[in-house]
Amino acid sequence: MSLDRNMPNKRYDFDQIIDRRQTHSFKWDNVTYPAHLDMLPMPVADMDFQVADEILQALDRITAHGILGYSIVPESLKIAAQHKIERDYSWNTSLDSQVWIPGIVPGITAACAALTNEKEGIITAVPVYHPFHLVAGWVNCPLITFEMIKNGDRWTYDFEDFERGLQKGPKVFLLCNPHNPGGTVFNESEIKRIVELCAKYNVTIVSDEIHADLRLYPQSEHISIGRFEKQPMISFFATSKAFNTAGLGGAVAVIPDAALRDKFTKASAGFFSMLSRHSIEVMLATYAHGEEWLAQLLPYLRANHDLLFDFVRSTPGLAMQPLEATYLAWIEYDETLWGDFQQKCWDVGVHVLRGEQFKGRNFIRLNFACPRAILEKAIERMKSITHG
Repeated sequence: MSLDRNMPNKRYDFDQIIDRRQTHSFKWDNVTYPAHLDMLPMPVADMDFQVADEILQALDRITAHGILGYSIVPESLKIAAQHKIERDYSWNTSLDSQVWIPGIVPGITAACAALTNEKEGIITAVPVYHPFHLVAGWVNCPLITFEMIKNGDRWTYDFEDFERGLQKGPKVFLLCNPHNPGGTVFNESEIKRIVELCAKYNVTIVSDEIHADLRLYPQSEHISIGRFEKQPMISFFATSKAFNTAGLGGAVAVIPDAALRDKFTKASAGFFSMLSRHSIEVMLATYAHGEEWLAQLLPYLRANHDLLFDFVRSTPGLAMQPLEATYLAWIEYDETLWGDFQQKCWDVGVHVLRGEQFKGRNFIRLNFACPRAILEKAIERMKSITHG
């Protein structure tokens, strides 16, 4: 493959439709898709956009070298992640606090295995990314949930309900920030309140911050839980969602407290695979060169968001809070009007996820990180349901 990837200030074409079928795509090659529907898949959280050129260059270099042996995490990757966290999230960390892992879900599982037991478990807000509530079964500990609430045009916590849950004695609070689904970017007062309550009840915060770079509005700020190091915490970061490299894996757990870091490391011993050379080189390229691609991506995602939002808000029986981050729309439907709306979307060739997967009844989650023509086609198909 020969590509000219040295043009300065390249304009990326997010309208380009790239056929992902027959590429072993988890998203596009779903064996349950009926052939006659020409299904538009909008469930799983990856994007239908080509990655930044520098990432493709990094992969080219590995292929040209021709040897794919075991790899170590280089100091340069640790420093790049440290600089990114300091520059973009205003958190000064040490290199010693880093633990490199193949992915955030395995990291959350290891953290919960290290810190919980059969009597003292996990608390998390729902609806939420489904591994957050499934992990309790994986590590055999109790699960406590509390409901997120609408406050104006955003989802947030009922902190009194949160405190009632903390009083039941969990050992770990699983935080998703920015939140999936719902798209909330928790502000400083919310993060401070979370820290205060967890400190009061001696609960360790385990924070998934993978969507931190997918804030849809430039004025919003990601407040990492790590700014409040007085509280025991583990923060997870990865470039994979924002820069569309989810299939390669790779993430970092930042754990300032040495004793907590030791517990995490022991719990994950023999559980994590080594990072591949592909994931290491791609993360290095992303940290060094990915910002221009991301700067062009975010306005495109905002425009897609607004297109979908206008359709939802203009349709009786559908509702949606505007997202502050992510490309995962959380759409509520009136069951008395639309019945099983997820099934009806499937029947017209649009695959979205059921809200129940996230512990949210009468919702669907729809991934709008696709070329606009595909989103427009999906909206037209949904209009065939809602407008007859």
